[in-house]
Amino acid sequence: MITTVPAFTEWNRPPEDGELRLVPIGGLGEFGMNALVVHSARSLFLVDCGQLFPSDDQPGIDSIVPDFAYLEPFADRLQAVLLTHGHEDHIGALPYFLRRWPVPVYGTAFTLGLVAGKLREHGLDLDLLHPVPDYGRVSVGEGEVAAEWIPVTHSIPDACALALHTPQGVIVHSGDFKLDPEPLDGRTTGMERLRALGDAGVRLLLADSTNVQRAGRSPSEAACREGLDAAFLATQGRLVVATFSSHIHRLQTLLDLAYEHGREVLLLGRSLDRSVALARSLKRLALPDDILVDSKDAAKVAPADLLVLCTGSQGEPLSGLARLLRREVKGLALAPGDRLLLSARAIPGNEVAISRMLDEAERQGADTSTEGLGTVHVSGHGQREELADLIRAVRPRQMVPVHGTYRNLRAHGALAESLGWPRERISLLDGGQCLRLFADDRVDLPGAVPVGKCFVHEGVDHMVDARVVQDRLILQEDGVVFATLLVDSATGDLAAEPTILSRGFVMLSDDETYGELLRGVARQAFEAAPPDVRKDPEALREAIRQALRRIIRKTTQTRPLVVPVLLDAPQ
Repeated sequence: MITTVPAFTEWNRPPEDGELRLVPIGGLGEFGMNALVVHSARSLFLVDCGQLFPSDDQPGIDSIVPDFAYLEPFADRLQAVLLTHGHEDHIGALPYFLRRWPVPVYGTAFTLGLVAGKLREHGLDLDLLHPVPDYGRVSVGEGEVAAEWIPVTHSIPDACALALHTPQGVIVHSGDFKLDPEPLDGRTTGMERLRALGDAGVRLLLADSTNVQRAGRSPSEAACREGLDAAFLATQGRLVVATFSSHIHRLQTLLDLAYEHGREVLLLGRSLDRSVALARSLKRLALPDDILVDSKDAAKVAPADLLVLCTGSQGEPLSGLARLLRREVKGLALAPGDRLLLSARAIPGNEVAISRMLDEAERQGADTSTEGLGTVHVSGHGQREELADLIRAVRPRQMVPVHGTYRNLRAHGALAESLGWPRERISLLDGGQCLRLFADDRVDLPGAVPVGKCFVHEGVDHMVDARVVQDRLILQEDGVVFATLLVDSATGDLAAEPTILSRGFVMLSDDETYGELLRGVARQAFEAAPPDVRKDPEALREAIRQALRRIIRKTTQTRPLVVPVLLDAPQ
C-alpha cells in the first residue's frame, strides 16, 4: 500500500497507446467532491462531478468544487461525464464544470432530473443530458470504452455502479451502495451482473469506503418504519421531521405513515419541493390524494393533525428547518407538545451546527429526544460485510478504495487484504494521485497531478481565491490592522508619520504606546527598504506587512490581517 505521493512530472502529456490513467481529483482523503478522471489516448471523461460543503473555517463560502486543472491541457478532447447517482457530493459541481466544458452528461432518470434543475438555474443547455436505463450502455471515446450502468440500492432512487469496459480490462466503480435485501422500491443491487463480470475477469474495483469501519451490515431501509411510526404515536402536537430532500424512500415511508395517522403534510424547503415533484413525475413516489397542505394554510391545521417534512437535518442556515426555528414560517411556531425528529445521520463536521439547532428547538418547547422510538434512520452505505461481499463477487485483480478519509481508505485496504488480496494489488490513492493501467497488465503509480479546491460564493461570477477565505478567517479571529504611509512622490521619502488603525484586533493594555511601536516599525521598514523595493509598490507593501506581522506576533501571539496602504502626499 503506497502512502507517499511524488509529483507526476509528465501529467500534461497525453497518455500513450495502451495506457489508461485514473486520476481522482476529489473524493479521496475526504467526504465529498467526488470526481474521477478516466483518460487514455482516445478517451477522456469524468465519473461524477461533486461538490464539498464548506466548514466553519471557510466563512462566506457556499460550496467547494474540484480544481479541474488536470483537464486544461486536454480541453478539446473531453468527451463526457458519467454519473453514478444524484447526491450533491456527486453532481453538485456540474454547473461550474459544464460552463467550461459543455459535454454530454449520462445518468439515470432521477439523477438527470436533479441535474436538470441545477442547469436551469445556471442557464445551461438541458440538451446535454442523456438518460440511461438500468443495465444500459453508452460508448465513449470513439467506441473505445463501453460504460454500463448497474443498479445498486442507496438512499436515493436510481443509484448505479458503473462497469467500464476498456482495452485495459473491465473497471468496476461501485458508486455509493448498500446491499439492501428489502428496498422499498423493489430495485435491488445487481449482484448477479457483478458476479458475472467477476467470473469473466475484472481488472480493477473502485469501491465506496464510507462505512468500512462499521462492522456487520447496514440495516434495510424498511427497518425505519417501526421507529418512525413510534414517533407519530408519541407526538401529541406537530411532528417535524428533517431529512435529505433526495431521500425519496424515507419520504415515502413518512407520507404513508402520515396517511395512516390522519395527518396532513407540509413540505418545507425548496429542494424538497423539487425532489418530490420530480419523484412523482417519474413514478418514484406514490402520494396519497389531498395529503399535502400549502404553507399559508398550515396554521389552520390542528397541531396533532400536521406532519412537517423539511430540509435542514445538517443544520444548514438557509434550510426549511432553520427558517422554522427562526419563526420565519408564518403561522407556524414550535410549541410544547411538538416534536423535532432528525431522520438523517450527521455528516462529519456538522455536529456543532446540528447541536445548536436541536438546542433551539428545545428552547421553543419541542421534544428532540429519540429515546424509546427505535430506528429512525439507516445509512445508505454498506458496512464491512457488504463491502466484503462486493469484493468477493467482483474478484478484481487490483483494488482501489474510494470515497472517504484516508483512515477509511486504509481500513478498506486492510479488509481486502484480510480476504486474501495481496498488499501489492491494493492501491491507496490520495487526491490527485494517478493510477495507470497498461494493456500488457502492468500497473503503476507515477505520482500526483495538480489538484485543489475552488471556492464558490453565490452571486459572484468567478471562483473565490483561497486567500480570500483565509483572510476572512483571520478577520473573524484576530481582526485587521491598517498601516497608512504618506509618501512624497518627488523625493520618495515619508511625508508624515505612519498612521495605525485597527478593527477587531486587541492591542496591549497601553494602546497609545503600542500604536507608537507599530508606527515606528512601519517607518523603519519603509526607510530600510532598498531602492529597487521602494520603486515597486507591491514589494514595498509586502516588506512593511512582514515587519508588522513579526512584531505583532511576537508581542501579542496573534495574527491579524495586516494591510499596508501607500498614498501619494498632496503637492
